[in-house]
Amino acid sequence: MKRFEERDVRRFYDLLQHKPELGLTQLNAYDDDHLIGVGLFDNEDDFVAECERYNDLGQIYAGVNPRSKALLDMYGGLKNRMRSLFVDVVTEDDLACVTGVVVRDIGQLTEAAQAHMRDICVLDDGMLFFPMDEPLELQDINRQKLPKLLARWFFGEADFQKVNLKRLVLVPGSAKKNGNWFRPRVRFKKYKPYILEGISADILKLSEE
Repeated sequence: MKRFEERDVRRFYDLLQHKPELGLTQLNAYDDDHLIGVGLFDNEDDFVAECERYNDLGQIYAGVNPRSKALLDMYGGLKNRMRSLFVDVVTEDDLACVTGVVVRDIGQLTEAAQAHMRDICVLDDGMLFFPMDEPLELQDINRQKLPKLLARWFFGEADFQKVNLKRLVLVPGSAKKNGNWFRPRVRFKKYKPYILEGISADILKLSEE
């Protein structure tokens, strides 16, 4: 079976909702625990092409939320191309906005979050992907407050450590490290093409309480 499935890579990119005006999509490639490549992308076709180019060189991860375009002032050579780097160039301060949240503590979700379970994707490792219907701007809500609001909406408590906005996840459709003939690539456990209507407004309402 194939170790690369372009359709799933493109489905994943659509879920990210990383429009060029919002910011950049980060791609990292790892050989075991060692970072071997980094790229910053502003379009789908280059994103897919570099996923395919690095497909058998290492395990490929993408950032769930857009990274600041200001990164290109220092790392212009990473635009739409993965380069051999061994240290990540992106920090928490480089997040541009929030277009999605990925959580793993499934058993602790609030009723509000559980109401969307039928319409969300489940990633290869079982994590749940919640796509925002409107981007949450970090400039409007400070970087310390927004993770707490998200933690309250998802888990009922303001423990920001449960929400990692800088999270990178395995790219569906790319080769699976130590995969076998039956599961040669990363896949969606459940794929749903939906953006969650009203979720962003509901989270913002918590800031008014």
